[in-house]
Amino acid sequence: MRMRYTLTCIMLAASLAGIGLYAQQSAMIDYLAECERKYGSDADLVNGVKYYYPYRQSLGDPFFFTEPQEAVIRIHDKVFDGQLLSYDIFNQQLILDYQDLYGATSRLILRDEWVKGFSFGNRHFVRMKGPEGQEGYFQMISEGKLSCVYRWSKGQQLNLTSGVQSYYFTEPAKESYLLIEGTFIPYKSNRSFVKTFDPALQKTVKQFMKEAKVKVNKAPDSQIRHLVEYCNSLYHEDS
Repeated sequence: MRMRYTLTCIMLAASLAGIGLYAQQSAMIDYLAECERKYGSDADLVNGVKYYYPYRQSLGDPFFFTEPQEAVIRIHDKVFDGQLLSYDIFNQQLILDYQDLYGATSRLILRDEWVKGFSFGNRHFVRMKGPEGQEGYFQMISEGKLSCVYRWSKGQQLNLTSGVQSYYFTEPAKESYLLIEGTFIPYKSNRSFVKTFDPALQKTVKQFMKEAKVKVNKAPDSQIRHLVEYCNSLYHEDS
């Protein structure tokens, strides 16, 4: 009788173990399916160098946004939405937050040569050759025969107000360009913006800016987009 009881307990334990193992396998399959849906099955997205934050002793941070933001990322010909992304404008690199197979959050520096562009909401960034001929990320404000792009950066400076040597990050700095047939033309003021146009169009552009009360060094993205779209319409009329 005792032997039969022992055998029953062993069989019951084995059955429970089998159920537990099946549940673990099922949970793992579900998790891997979710990873494939979110990150892709061919590692186009989760591919790069593990990121460790190196600026613990500096005030501020090197990022466009202090915290990771939900983003859409274009890699090769694929689009990955719902990703947590940080844009390091000091080093000009992208850091992806993702979950590894154990469910832990890790950070990865994406491969720049694979990234075509990314978006934070209505802010769209593309990778292109800059005015110096080097590849970099630019915020695309308006695209057409005449395009407008921004290049963002931060600096790191010595903090002279403390008694010990330390550093701090500057506020984000913006370089503004009009892009005409592959040529980058920088502008910083209404005057330099107007001067980028043919003399025959300068008076018309200046009048529009005056009526719309545009100050290009302070205007929001939406106002600059409207201005550039208007300038593009002048090219269409001229052609």
